[in-house]
Amino acid sequence: MIAQVRRAGIVDTLQMQRVAEEEKISVAAKGELRRTGTGPTRLVDWLPQPAPAPGPVLVETPPRPSGRPGVLPRPWTWVESLILAAYSLVVAVGIAWHEPWADETQAYLMARDNGWWHLMFHEIRYEGSPGLWHSFLWVLTRLHLGIAGMHWASGIVAAAGIYVLLRYSPFPLILRALLPLGFWLAYQDSVVARSYVLYAVMAFAVAAILRRGSQQQFTRKNLIGVAVLLGLIANISLHGFVVSFGFAIVAGILARRQSQRGLPARIALPLGILCFFWLFAVATAAPPADVDFPAGRHLQMVTFKVWAKFGDHQAKQELIDLQTHDYTRPGELPMHQIHPFQPSKGEAFWRKIARILGLFTFPITNFGIFGLLVCGLVIAQAIVWHRPRGQTRDPIQIGWIGLIPWLVMILVFSRMYLAPRHAGMLWETLVACLWLTWPATQRNRSRNVLWLRRATLAALVLACLNQLQWTGHALWSDMHQPYAGDHAMASWLRTLGPGKRIAGFGYHSIGVTGWFHHPLYFNQPTTWWTWSQKPRIDARAPFAIATHPDVIIFGGWNWSDHDADVSEDWVKPDLATLNKIPLNDDFSIIPYAQQHGYRVTHRFCGHGFLRSGYAEQYCQVALQPVATVTQESASAAHSHDPTGE
Repeated sequence: MIAQVRRAGIVDTLQMQRVAEEEKISVAAKGELRRTGTGPTRLVDWLPQPAPAPGPVLVETPPRPSGRPGVLPRPWTWVESLILAAYSLVVAVGIAWHEPWADETQAYLMARDNGWWHLMFHEIRYEGSPGLWHSFLWVLTRLHLGIAGMHWASGIVAAAGIYVLLRYSPFPLILRALLPLGFWLAYQDSVVARSYVLYAVMAFAVAAILRRGSQQQFTRKNLIGVAVLLGLIANISLHGFVVSFGFAIVAGILARRQSQRGLPARIALPLGILCFFWLFAVATAAPPADVDFPAGRHLQMVTFKVWAKFGDHQAKQELIDLQTHDYTRPGELPMHQIHPFQPSKGEAFWRKIARILGLFTFPITNFGIFGLLVCGLVIAQAIVWHRPRGQTRDPIQIGWIGLIPWLVMILVFSRMYLAPRHAGMLWETLVACLWLTWPATQRNRSRNVLWLRRATLAALVLACLNQLQWTGHALWSDMHQPYAGDHAMASWLRTLGPGKRIAGFGYHSIGVTGWFHHPLYFNQPTTWWTWSQKPRIDARAPFAIATHPDVIIFGGWNWSDHDADVSEDWVKPDLATLNKIPLNDDFSIIPYAQQHGYRVTHRFCGHGFLRSGYAEQYCQVALQPVATVTQESASAAHSHDPTGE
């Protein structure tokens, strides 16, 4: 009995000592948490634990990379199927009514009428862009697909990009439903068959792989896939080359982060693959010495300036000729001299600022201030929404570095010209960057941060609704008006019958050639337009007109007073000089032909629909000899004379 009491007293004493010890540790734990904000949150974690029994030693190893790609799709439901079907229907309607214009026809004719090696390493250099699109068209032409087939193939590629967006993007359903139906994805970069059709599917795939790799681990297969995709993007165009460099920076930073977590990424082979693609793009796009398009002439001017500084007299003379356009040869037409608009210093500064602002806002919305608000919210969300320091359980947020590709494009093209029709690549790059920076979780976030996310989502939804109106305008206009006058001119030429000698002038005259399976113009050495100073087709118009062709075709364009430049939401163009040269007939070919016995008989025009209006008016003008026109008029009058006299 006494022993039992003693044992009970000992137990009570031990329990009291343990409670006292727990209270001391609790006070210490609270003080530690209050002082540093770190430390175990459970009391049991602070208690001394018994030593583990001897046993086998367990070595912790990093998780083994999975053999599957680092992108996990979301479940595909009937909602995604409905969105993809709606998108496909919109694009199919646009393709069914769309008439190709000169840029679409030029690439198709080059692919159709050249071997691949000659195309890549000779003809493409006169285009000022790499040859991925032309290679794609080269394959299509070998499959005997015509211009119509080119457009349907473009629509399929565009639909593939939307599939990637719907399957892998982190956006909420409302954004995934609205983004595909925006103007750039549903019309300009799908219905209009140009090289930027290839961009969205590859940029979205890169964003998906980079985001998933940042949350788990980049495998070697992932990095090789990213390198190949970025290399292909670099071979789309100059814009693609720039954005490829931006995405490569992001991939490098993410690989470095992974190495800092003790999981080194093997980047040697992917980097070699990417550099090979970059070098190939440079080799195929480097302009030759006799190039004759504006960007190529600018590069020539830079080269001549360098050699002139070393005392090269020939380079100095060439530089003077380029600056004054004084390279007319005997018997040729001189280029029309126009004095450019000379704004004041203050106005010139504002126009530069307006151009930079336009690069941010033009692809997003018509409303400049609202466009800046959208950009500001996107940037703020990327900066604020990041992984809290010391937290390892939540998915890793990429943060503001995910915006680098978009910001690099804006930086580069603030110094270089960006045509409005190419602004869709800015929008698609912004979507891909949003993909990288979109919040992966809402846990442990303050109320202000959550409201920032809601405001960003609301602004993007409104911007998508604005673009939805652009899509409707473009489709309705394309169904009821011609995009260009090329098809109408080709139809009229067929009514003249075979055997007519036709002379063609102006780059846009190529748009008519695409509707024929044989060379159309006797004065052009190729079916496509060669941007070289050697043929000098326009300058040598007097020699062609002196042979008295049956028909003269001139293809030109007029600028719109809105949407003709990305800055025009912020500053209006100078209307006095906007279309001072009608149809941009720099060599005054139409007036020269009229002075030498020709008369304008037919004019067919269309509009390059863009956003809520159009960017350019594309026209084909036909001139015939006055004698022919008079004879046809007399014959027509005689056939309608009821007396037969």
